[in-house]
Amino acid sequence: MDTLYAILVLVGLLILSVGLIWLLAYLSFKHKHLNSAEEFVNKMLPCVDCGLCGEKKCSELAKKIVSGEREPEACKLMKVEDLYKLKRHFKPANKVQNKFVAVVRCKGGCKAAERYYHDDLGSCVLQEELHSGCKECKFACVGCGDCMKACRFGAIKINKRGTAEIIRSKCVGCGECVKTCPNRLIALQDVSLSAQVICNNQSSDPSIVDKCEVGCTHCANCIKVCPVDAIKVVNNVPVIDAEKCIECYKCVAACPHHVISRL
Repeated sequence: MDTLYAILVLVGLLILSVGLIWLLAYLSFKHKHLNSAEEFVNKMLPCVDCGLCGEKKCSELAKKIVSGEREPEACKLMKVEDLYKLKRHFKPANKVQNKFVAVVRCKGGCKAAERYYHDDLGSCVLQEELHSGCKECKFACVGCGDCMKACRFGAIKINKRGTAEIIRSKCVGCGECVKTCPNRLIALQDVSLSAQVICNNQSSDPSIVDKCEVGCTHCANCIKVCPVDAIKVVNNVPVIDAEKCIECYKCVAACPHHVISRL
């Protein structure tokens, strides 16, 4: 009897030892895998500990992205291509706000007729306050670069046409440029949407064709060709619904003045 009892105790201890070894090996593998995932995320993050995401360190955000507590979009400085890489690997437990980038809704510049030119008014705000803008179209980009000066990340430039242009790879979607523009031409949009209406002409005046070569004439061609009803008119301006858009680009082809562009 004592022999049988001793055998049972030994077998129990053996099973317990094997189970404990297996558990330690599993935990070690899981910990190693987690560290590997965190290292992968850290390579995508800028690792400057700026705090814009709400975490004190980039490494803390990396841990939460791996665990599903935060989305990669939480990082305001991440490159767009790196964002897509992380989105493919990590699924958040709860969906949070998508990453946004700024879009300047005007590409008139030298294509828009001018009312006057004043060297001393190097500010969009001053142009608007003193003379309601130098362009015939009152919704046009003045091109003095107030938004460019407000951007801390160097994500805005004045292009060769004389209008503000967003450098998407540098934009973090902070919205400072949106606040700065007196004509409210800059808006934030979901980074996943690759088509946008680049005009904010809210006037129903048909003479826009004489004021700007690339202005929206409100012909409604874009609305007619959209197969999923993703375009609606807000304040006389076509607006693309990011949730409905399937990126078929029929609206881009249908616009006579190329107002809708692929970004």
